[in-house]
Amino acid sequence: TVGDDIEGTIQIKTALNRVETHTMGLRNPYMGFADFRAAFADGTSSDWSIEPSEGSLKQREDTEFIVKFRPSTPGVSEGYLVIETEDFKKTWKVVGST
Repeated sequence: TVGDDIEGTIQIKTALNRVETHTMGLRNPYMGFADFRAAFADGTSSDWSIEPSEGSLKQREDTEFIVKFRPSTPGVSEGYLVIETEDFKKTWKVVGST
């Protein structure tokens, strides 16, 4: 589910059936490390993907996430990316276009 606050918007523009990526880093704002899950909210097109989809966030070092958009139909695709641990949930709006 989408979090209460939106961290920002990730916008990607690419040609039909061509992959374009956006890379971002995230740290655990609390002590130590925290296991996370990264996924797109229900209703987000399967044209979107995220790597890694699970793992550990460290406090002192960014975990690099790669958001991929590969449009299968022309137009605009919108949705939400959610990265969640036991202690927090971060949400970004994703907007892809051809």
